[in-house]
Amino acid sequence: MDLSELAQRLGVASKGPSDHPVRGIRDIERLTDTEELEDDQVYFIESAAVLRRHPLAGPRGIVLTVPELADRFACALVVPPKEIRPAFIRLLSLFERRTKFPAGVAPGAHVHESAEVDPAASVLPGAVIMEGARVGARCVVYPGAVLEPHAQAGEDTVLYPGAVLGHHCTIGRRGIVHGGAVIGADGFGFYDQPGRRYKIPQIGNVEIADDVEIGAGSTIDRATIESTRIGEQTKIDDQVHIGHNCQVGRYVYVAGNSAVAGSVVIEDGVLVSGMVCILDHVRLARGTMVMGVSGIVRDTEPGRAYFGTPARPARQMHRINATLDRLPDLLTRVRELEARLAAKETLAGAD
Repeated sequence: MDLSELAQRLGVASKGPSDHPVRGIRDIERLTDTEELEDDQVYFIESAAVLRRHPLAGPRGIVLTVPELADRFACALVVPPKEIRPAFIRLLSLFERRTKFPAGVAPGAHVHESAEVDPAASVLPGAVIMEGARVGARCVVYPGAVLEPHAQAGEDTVLYPGAVLGHHCTIGRRGIVHGGAVIGADGFGFYDQPGRRYKIPQIGNVEIADDVEIGAGSTIDRATIESTRIGEQTKIDDQVHIGHNCQVGRYVYVAGNSAVAGSVVIEDGVLVSGMVCILDHVRLARGTMVMGVSGIVRDTEPGRAYFGTPARPARQMHRINATLDRLPDLLTRVRELEARLAAKETLAGAD
């Protein structure tokens, strides 16, 4: 590929010789301070701050950048600032190395006779499609992935190795379920009496909308009675747990190692950072942002940021943390004041 062809495929303007060769893409952040850019590699430089971190960047290499930085380089793909990130995503897609599998059920796949597999789907060796399950057009079901009885995967959905879509659970179109994720395990429901523990049947399911991605090793438990739900365009990172009966809205982000207890409601547009714990029956209002390593124990207000354990609004927590730094001195002053007061009271009693 040359510079002209790459610019055409990305739909952007170019600067430099049209026949300049393009052989790959590299991450400028991985270069040391003494390394120069390689002439046939593409680098993403969206701001002057990146250049300050890498003083040897330029004039060599090919850069995807904004107009105000393009003149520093001999070869550039030039994009307006508001369009630079989407162009970068298209660039990565062009260099993505992903195998395309032939349509059909491969030898060694286990497909129940009552299952419905679209002819355009790819079911790979070792995949398991159980009784009454449905696999939509252009789905890819990797080795070791399982659709339990009556589970449904919508068009263009991918289930990676070891992913499990539990019985009667559904995922919509263009879903991605990474390796080891389990959708539809039993919720954590028990009832205790003296000397005996009862398991509460979990007879509901999990319903996942379109364009949802579930990270590796994540778990989403089925509801006790009705449905645990995940809204469209929601993205769940690796090692995340979503408890039974949760209702997660649209355009939600949940970062890695977070745990959401049962019956939590997460409204649209919420951002949950990494290693966050959310108490059961809490409601995260629309647009809430929860900072990392926080514990949410009560409902939030729309559009506000929270952090800490127990989490409070960010401004309040900043004031609390600033006070904590002064706490030893404040305690010393309180003890001194108490000692003076006690001395005055002693003197007053003596009079």
